[in-house]
Amino acid sequence: MGADPIGIFGSSRDPQVRAVGAEVIRRGGRPLLLPSNALHLERPVSHWEGVVSMDGRAAMDCRSVYVRSIPSPHPPVIRKQDTLVLHQTWYTKYMQARERSGFFLALLLSMEHAGIRVVNPPQAGAALQFKPFQLDVLRRLGADVPRTLISNDPERIQDFHSQELAQNGEVIFKPLLGGAITRLLDAEMLSRLEQVRAAPVIFQQRIRGDDIRVILVGSEIVSAVALRTPISYLDFRSDPIYSSGKASYERVRLPSDVAAICREAARACGLPFAGIDIKHTPEDDWFFLELNSSPIYMDVEQKMGDPISAALAEYLLAPV
Repeated sequence: MGADPIGIFGSSRDPQVRAVGAEVIRRGGRPLLLPSNALHLERPVSHWEGVVSMDGRAAMDCRSVYVRSIPSPHPPVIRKQDTLVLHQTWYTKYMQARERSGFFLALLLSMEHAGIRVVNPPQAGAALQFKPFQLDVLRRLGADVPRTLISNDPERIQDFHSQELAQNGEVIFKPLLGGAITRLLDAEMLSRLEQVRAAPVIFQQRIRGDDIRVILVGSEIVSAVALRTPISYLDFRSDPIYSSGKASYERVRLPSDVAAICREAARACGLPFAGIDIKHTPEDDWFFLELNSSPIYMDVEQKMGDPISAALAEYLLAPV
């Protein structure tokens, strides 16, 4: 397999980072941790004539790299009387975070350009933050997606809600770039629609059914499970059973056409590693919701025995 190390970009405390590293070692490889918090901890990094070192590690010597997470710049906030306000030194801290993120993004882009396999490339992960792009990809592949309106027009949103209501349906909403749980467009939210004029929001037909998470590595579907908790939540991330790690799972057999769309969608979005969220209705319809470029999977792997970390290690060690 060669002597070049397998880079793992992330935190040493992250269980997925540790699990993938252990699987690389089990296969005779040599993992090299590239700590994503190196700059935050003020550890030395340098980029000299195309040679990059991080805390004394030669980053560009890697054969391939698993990217667990890339630090994103966010203005620092503090809570004052139940209100989030900017920290007094927010501008300096934000600019520092922006430069740190820029250094790491440039490093990963340079790695890919140099022929190093990057899983997943930063440009693919960045594109997936834009949910309208995901929906367009899925539609063009023939996937069923919820009826969706993306708008800042209160009248158009109200019309969409009325149309869904006429079909005994409901409407949910969520931000374009994520960062908040899905919520129901109820009477209270309808009364506040004027607030969306400043920025568009995603409004969707509510789909009732099982929450399905599919994990792909390369072209292989290595896990497909339904989430099981006592109460069904609009957004399973807000389920306290799920968030406490007490959820259970049931293995799901995907229809061949659904599995094919999963593979095509991941490939179209440039993702050799992907998590895909699907709703499976009681009528046996499969609605695609979104793709994730860095899915959290350790709970599924530990409870179901699905070899996700092993599949990642195999992919990272395979010939480029």
